[in-house]
Amino acid sequence: MKISNDVANVLANSTIADNELFLPRVQLERKLYLSVNKVLEAIGGKWNRKEQAHLFNESPDDIIDSILLAGEYTDAKKEYQFFETPIKTAKMLVSLAEIRDEETVLEPSAGRGRIAGLIKECHCIELNEDNYNYLVINNFNVVGRNFMEFHARLYDVIIANPPFTKQQDIDHVNHMMNFAIRRVVSVMSASVLFRDNEKTRKFRNRIEKFGGTFKELPDKTFAESGTNVKACVVCVDVN
Repeated sequence: MKISNDVANVLANSTIADNELFLPRVQLERKLYLSVNKVLEAIGGKWNRKEQAHLFNESPDDIIDSILLAGEYTDAKKEYQFFETPIKTAKMLVSLAEIRDEETVLEPSAGRGRIAGLIKECHCIELNEDNYNYLVINNFNVVGRNFMEFHARLYDVIIANPPFTKQQDIDHVNHMMNFAIRRVVSVMSASVLFRDNEKTRKFRNRIEKFGGTFKELPDKTFAESGTNVKACVVCVDVN
């Protein structure tokens, strides 16, 4: 997303010390402050009244530099496609998985453990650093960072809500099917039901070959998580 010259000027004149960013010591017009704050929040900063600074998990020096060079920024939430699974949907996914005693389970895009938290024993993988740290701090069993580079072991059941952009959901579900012993249950973009490009056709054919099913989710299922993207659930037995 593009930033104005005024916003760029404020960021360029801010001071960064470790993981703290201090705005220039001048009174900003409210409209300009809100625009600057929007950028800082999008890249992971949180205003701390006591410190009178925006706090980050790590130094924002490099990312601020990149923003100034490019004249635009990327919303960290959208970059990592973290739209937390609503609890009702998470419960439905777990129910569809029909997890049996002693089965191993993986949530490969675990977010903050909305799905894994419903399962007695579940391994987690998470790419987003904030979410990864959250999982570790809250004692989830985290076994990796990037699922698309994960080849350590097989799991009986894999349950997921992967990123959707650029048809990453197809890539993720294909990868899940390669590492699942019995069943894969995953949220996907509803576009997988009607897109007619080669990648989508091959994927639907693969699901059909295994006797898998697609179920459309109601409109605005993910509205509480910040998106109105239309979604569906794929359920496929791979054995």
